[in-house]
Amino acid sequence: MTSFKPISLVALAVTSVFATSALAEQAKGEEIERIQVVSKRSSVLTEITEDAEKLINMPGALGDPLLAVYALPGVVAAGGSMGEPAVRGSSPDDNYFEVDFMPAGYIFHDFGSSIFNKYLVQDFRLYSAGYGTSFSDATGAVFDVTLRNPKNQDIKTTLDFTMFKAGVFVEGAITDDISFYLSGRKSTLPLFFSEGEEIEDEDGENTGITINDAPDDYDYQSKFVWDINNNNVLSVLFTGAEDSAAASFSERADLSLKNPDFQGDADFARSFDSQNVIWDHYGKGYQAKVGIGSLTHSGRLDYGRSKLTPKGYFEEEKEELLTYKGRVSVNVVGDDLLTFDAAYFDKTISYEYDTFLYVCTELDPDCELAKGERITGKREVDIGSYFVGANYQYTITDSLIADIGVQHQKNDYSDESFTHPRLGLTYHINQDQSVWVKYGSYNRLQDIGTILEDTGNPNLKSQTANQSVVGYQQFLADDWSWSIETYYKTMDDLPLALTENDVDQHLRYSNDVTGRAYGIDLLINKNKTDRWYGWMSLSYGKSERTDERRDITRDYYADTPLVFNMVFNYQISERWNGGFNFTARSGQSYTPIVGVRENPEFEGNFLPEYGEPFSERFDAYHRLDLRFERKTDFFGLNALLILEVMNLYAKDNTAYIDLDYAKVKSTDDLILQEQSDDFEMRPSVGFSFTF
Repeated sequence: MTSFKPISLVALAVTSVFATSALAEQAKGEEIERIQVVSKRSSVLTEITEDAEKLINMPGALGDPLLAVYALPGVVAAGGSMGEPAVRGSSPDDNYFEVDFMPAGYIFHDFGSSIFNKYLVQDFRLYSAGYGTSFSDATGAVFDVTLRNPKNQDIKTTLDFTMFKAGVFVEGAITDDISFYLSGRKSTLPLFFSEGEEIEDEDGENTGITINDAPDDYDYQSKFVWDINNNNVLSVLFTGAEDSAAASFSERADLSLKNPDFQGDADFARSFDSQNVIWDHYGKGYQAKVGIGSLTHSGRLDYGRSKLTPKGYFEEEKEELLTYKGRVSVNVVGDDLLTFDAAYFDKTISYEYDTFLYVCTELDPDCELAKGERITGKREVDIGSYFVGANYQYTITDSLIADIGVQHQKNDYSDESFTHPRLGLTYHINQDQSVWVKYGSYNRLQDIGTILEDTGNPNLKSQTANQSVVGYQQFLADDWSWSIETYYKTMDDLPLALTENDVDQHLRYSNDVTGRAYGIDLLINKNKTDRWYGWMSLSYGKSERTDERRDITRDYYADTPLVFNMVFNYQISERWNGGFNFTARSGQSYTPIVGVRENPEFEGNFLPEYGEPFSERFDAYHRLDLRFERKTDFFGLNALLILEVMNLYAKDNTAYIDLDYAKVKSTDDLILQEQSDDFEMRPSVGFSFTF
């Protein structure tokens, strides 16, 4: 739900307060891209890859392979440790998520985990830049998740219990050719709250926030695979998730003091459900894949319900997406590979709202100050789009391989079409060393809130980007390897929020922002030998945006120049396994508050005066997480005990700085407060057993 600015404002306030408080309460209570034809049966895909298993076992990720993405080069959490991933200087909104060949609803819960059970992920690939013709409508990174196929075995059930989630996983055979699994998980956060409980801050003071419904989430996945014969496999996949929270904001709450419209009860919920059917055909020298899917995504935010405004305000968005997708890969001559991709997306988005108009973008330091008129309405939008792509992997010599690709895409909402080259060249210096260069151009439709007739400018052009990558990799003895990759991105036609200083303010937005991001990523990796494995990554990057109307260039809000990660895992004994994850990074940029002014709409309330946008940085962020596993028995059943400690030395990392609205009584009171990015030291215990 990113279409309307108030949804991101109030929902973020509700979920961030709950998430921070929940974690505190719990603490108290205790790459080179390769495409190839695979002519094998589906049983090959029932086992998790070694790389995915490393991510699952990474300390601090709670067994969640997608959370572990933040330990990969070039990835940061935009806006804090619980933010969406920003990859190599691009916006989180520029990313594209795909699960088993089909588009995903969302893959991260609001309260700090992904939607996937750790038993399901067969492989996970992050395409950071310069990816090929198989993905469209993305100018940032591509998160490509492959769920493993169910095992043809007697039906087994695994139960998981942790401080944060409880889950059940069932897997087995229905017939000799048909197998399935079913996963269901639910958050345990409601166990730490009571209805009517008042939230306290780090100093034990009342925040003015009362719990109506505790933060909660659930997710499910189910996959049925019919292994028809050696050449054909039919898969049916069901996936869904939901997140919700409800609170009451009194007149003492910071949110209410900043904007009294938000005073009262607030409820937020979002969910999605998807159903996909995928057919794989494995032929001699070629592979074909066809998918048909339905995705329903909805979200609703109610806020400001009080005695003065009994109905309050609300925003509701519903999205229905039908996807038709196909891919054919053919070995043509020798090792040459020709791949065709095509997809058609039929999307219907409906909105209903009684709220206030906020005209702002990521360039604005505080969207809450961009409040406009009250708007009420209901609207439905149909968006049809398609893409076709072709890539020829040409083996020039035994050492030199070229990828020559082109993609064409079109949408009928903005009536735009694009034809993009995607090129790559890899040179294998010898058996252990390779160097490569990649280039591609990309585009995506603007966020719907900026191009909807009632809230944006329907005539905005799509965003575009150009990405270039140069890399080198070397394999060493004892399963060591290292790689270094540098990138350069340019971004054009990004949205600019228009103000009273613009003569065309009535248009709300224009295409007058450009951007660029560049950097270098170093990765040193050790595969498991001698009972241990690990990796270390170091990234330097720069990301900035330029207001072309005013010729002003500033750091992007998620700009994080230096990021360091070190992960280590050691097999202590046959039963014990342990390791650590250390993360350090530059403080993200923020806009300093330099003064206080009166709220022009509400007498006696005050608002911040900001200095130069994104001109200062928080202190450096760092954190250490530990994880230990012990294989054990539980009444004769195979079981696993997991012990984790996150933020071991309780580093207080800053998330944001704002006015202390409760203490500000006049324009002379420049009193600031800091909010922690992380929780204090948090232990966690998990237990699972299979029967």
